[in-house]
Formats: sequence, structure tokens, C-alpha cells
Amino acid sequence: MTTLVSRLRTAAHFDRLRILGLCAHADLTVCELAEILGLRRERVLRHVRLLARADFLCCNEHRPWRSYHLKAGGKDGGLVQLLVDLLPHGDSHHERDLQRLEAIREVRSKGLPA
Repeated sequence: MTTLVSRLRTAAHFDRLRILGLCAHADLTVCELAEILGLRRERVLRHVRLLARADFLCCNEHRPWRSYHLKAGGKDGGLVQLLVDLLPHGDSHHERDLQRLEAIREVRSKGLPA
């Protein structure tokens, strides 16, 4: 029970929930997340590390830079997916984040640095 409470406390932060929402859609680097969220890279890195320690995110080291995505299908019965499903998808922050994510995807598809 204490592990669940600790994990929920970790997720219960505005910027961390935004990160989870974005990582549900794509593998993203800390720099890409910082650009999308409009936050300093150091702050995003701290949030990502906390989310990874809480077993919400996985690190993909196969790209040229570390990228992060949701850790799906854990022993917790899909807690991270439940949290993402509960995000208010009509929220202006979430919609803006997804628009910025789409812009980064377009840049990636053209082979240009983000």
C-alpha cells in the first residue's frame, strides 16, 4: 500500500502528468519534452527521473539520445495507463502539448534536428 501511495504522490504534479500524457504518444528525449512543455531542461530531467524511479517511464537507449516512453503492462495492473486515460483530453495545456508534439514529429520526419 505504501508503494502505491508513493507512486501516486510522484504522479500528482502538473508537469509530471503532462510528461506522462506526452510519453503515451511517443518516445521523447528530455530536450524534446522541455521544448514542448516550455520548461528548463534541468527541471524536465528531474521530473523524468522521478517518473522513471516510480516505474511510470522506461528509458530507450537505442536512439542516438536517451528517450522515454510509458512503461506499459507493469505488475500494477496498468496504473500508468489509467492515469493517462484520466487526463482531461480537452484541456488547453494538453491540446497545446499535443500540437507541439506533432510539430516535433514533422521535423523528425524531415530528418532535421528538433
